[in-house]
Amino acid sequence: MTSAQFKSLGEEALNILTSLAPIDTGNLRYNAIRIEWINENSFELYVDERIAPYMPYTNEVWRQKLIKMGNFLPGQVVERMRTWRNPNEGWFDRAARTIALYAAQKTGGMIKV
Repeated sequence: MTSAQFKSLGEEALNILTSLAPIDTGNLRYNAIRIEWINENSFELYVDERIAPYMPYTNEVWRQKLIKMGNFLPGQVVERMRTWRNPNEGWFDRAARTIALYAAQKTGGMIKV
């Protein structure tokens, strides 16, 4: 693989990660995802948690929470378990897998899972 092909692979990996990142305010997707070229044969693709410190929570399972729900009868409070599902759960894992498969295809490698 030439240096130009490797650079293209890195840029495409960056595009894949960026396109699969959740977007609410855009900070994570447009400001925190970085690529750092180590040399002409290696790069590091990462999310800068100084910019988006909440990033790990966008990928995790959200746990159940005990909440107190309003007054159904005057003076009565009902406790219930409530689960909020993370709509972005696993996005980073899926992106990493997609990038690995793309890199394997471009380099003629194989991914073992």
